[in-house]
Amino acid sequence: MIMPKQAWLGFFGLSAYLAFAINQFPASTAYRWFAPSELSLAGVEGTIWSASARLGSYEQFYFENLTWELDPIELLLFRITGEIETSFPGGFISTRASFFDNQALLTSLRGGITMSALREFLPIRGTEGQINLDLEEISLIDAWPTHALGTITLISVAVPPLVPNSNGTLIQLGNHLITLNESPEGGLGGSFNDQGGPIESSGSWMLNMNKDFLIEGVLKARPSADAALIQGITFMTSEPDEAGNRQFSFAGSL
Repeated sequence: MIMPKQAWLGFFGLSAYLAFAINQFPASTAYRWFAPSELSLAGVEGTIWSASARLGSYEQFYFENLTWELDPIELLLFRITGEIETSFPGGFISTRASFFDNQALLTSLRGGITMSALREFLPIRGTEGQINLDLEEISLIDAWPTHALGTITLISVAVPPLVPNSNGTLIQLGNHLITLNESPEGGLGGSFNDQGGPIESSGSWMLNMNKDFLIEGVLKARPSADAALIQGITFMTSEPDEAGNRQFSFAGSL
């Protein structure tokens, strides 16, 4: 049966209207209808496809100046995908993100954050410095990373001394590069090495799905290392070999 010309015109007219309506659907309404209970946004403006939020939080993580540009085609694959940028106390992040079921895939992730901003999430009390992210991709299940490729650069790292001093001076550790590679056992893993500073170091690291970590390698103090740093290295590492390298190993759970 051939559809009459008037019916075809009505069909295309309705389709065009629905496409226009969906394209103009307010982001604030979509947020109220579809956002998970853990997500809180304020100052939402724009459409469902291109919008911004002045402030927000996800569980205990707070952010501001959130913007997103979504890809409508990805909805046909039951995924929410788009470009996301936001800032937060001590840093910023931009990435292409795809969300589906309880999983997320972030690609071209770039960002930076101060270590002091992570003290509520990581056991780095008193540590200072800057963390710069340059990740090709990172996969998460239930908000926990299960796979990642890229690099993390630690800049001007400084830690409290083993024996607290009266003036609160931190021990300078310099700059370090962390590489994230494929981990055959699952979880995250890679290598690290210094990028100059008072210590020379290299080694490997691993973080499994149970949140257990292992860091091991070798290091030695350079001539610029101060007495407090040398004391800490001596206390936390093995006896040096003929080249002055000391082995170390740290294990624990987050």
